[in-house]
Amino acid sequence: MIKTSPLSGIYRNHPVKLTEVSGWNIAENFGNAERELTHLNQDSVLVDWSQIGKISLSGGDASKAAEKLVSGASKIEPLQSSSNKDKVALRLTGNDYLILCQSGMEADLLGKIDHNITTVIDSTGSQGCLVLGGPRRDEVLQRSTAMDLRRDRVVAGSVIQSSIHTVGMTLYRTKNFDIIIHPRNLSESLYDALMDVGIGVGLVPGGISTVPVSFEEGK
Repeated sequence: MIKTSPLSGIYRNHPVKLTEVSGWNIAENFGNAERELTHLNQDSVLVDWSQIGKISLSGGDASKAAEKLVSGASKIEPLQSSSNKDKVALRLTGNDYLILCQSGMEADLLGKIDHNITTVIDSTGSQGCLVLGGPRRDEVLQRSTAMDLRRDRVVAGSVIQSSIHTVGMTLYRTKNFDIIIHPRNLSESLYDALMDVGIGVGLVPGGISTVPVSFEEGK
């Protein structure tokens, strides 16, 4: 059964080219891939990554479970991350983690966890994911939250738990992107709010051909 993005309603308002990714229908582009790349290089883009795997680990020996999935996860401090191309461990507190991975990998990762040592929740379907990219993405965030998220204050690899336009979210920052995890049922309202404030700084919707999924801190 094909899974739909929480932004499927948004898709209907654009000439979206869909692609299937591990059983999900996701936007490959919004009708003009060349335009999206231009904005990625010069302004800003907003991309739907809702198909990525999302696993929550909480309580017990969450750090041991996280280490089984992502090397180095047990050694990082709260609000830091350990990543490679295909997955990242976000340490939210001393004993809570959020694991993000390439779509389709979550079943394999869930099978590696000892479910007796921590509470495990597969939140892939219950959480959405939006990604901001481009040199003017900071301006979009500055218009969206009271938090100071300037890059000299919040460096690549950092994890932030806050809200954007009253939507609770977890933000993971890489060198070139801000990856925002949020409740699935609020995906459209968050998307619309970001697009509204981003119009003045060249924000356009983009697809996964413009920003392919990668979790590396240096990307």
